[in-house]
Amino acid sequence: MVTTYATKQVPQLIQVQKLTQVRSDVYRFCLQAMDKPTRVQYDWLNSRPFRTSLRALCEQFEVRLPAELSLPQDFAAYESVYIACFDVGMPTPPVPLLSSHYNKREPVPATIHEHVLFYKRFGTTLAEGNIEPADHLSNELAFLIWLDELLHEGEIDPESIHQARLDFLRRHPYRWLPQALQAAQEKELPVLFLVLLRLLTHAIKEDVELTQSLLGDLHDKEGGIRSSSI
Repeated sequence: MVTTYATKQVPQLIQVQKLTQVRSDVYRFCLQAMDKPTRVQYDWLNSRPFRTSLRALCEQFEVRLPAELSLPQDFAAYESVYIACFDVGMPTPPVPLLSSHYNKREPVPATIHEHVLFYKRFGTTLAEGNIEPADHLSNELAFLIWLDELLHEGEIDPESIHQARLDFLRRHPYRWLPQALQAAQEKELPVLFLVLLRLLTHAIKEDVELTQSLLGDLHDKEGGIRSSSI
């Protein structure tokens, strides 16, 4: 079962190592569930462990989980539904999972380039064979997981990681996911996708709040916070 990092504890009592682990578990779960369709993924989405974990997440983040989450009866049909929701459409898919689609202030190349700079600054790039743009949801979640892995390794100043995380969240998923969720609701996407987008929206919001708290603790202890420069 996937644990969640939703908590009412004051920031001073949060154990950072535990926080990063359960936070990464949430993002890994959502990443696997929202990733490009595969037969293995389809079988998992239809499994009892998936439904049990999804139920636990919905309870923790106070997201209503409908009694019925029916999926198409075969993988090919599910793949077609996913593509029609997120990948194909005229002039765009119903709900693109791209930060640049929702950013009306900056050109698309600038948004993508900013993602690449964030990734490079912390020693990561798109995996070989990854055909999604740098600003795709899957790559944003992978980057957030990567930052938590860096915190576990302890080789980079935690303050730098927390600040970069906050900057990245505020500029990208925290800003565009609510818009994507609204579009998904208006266009009546399948219930499973609506639930997953709601979960992610809540998780990202809480990530921002907790990261702000951790930075506040560091500020109190060390007398200052450096701003991330990309």
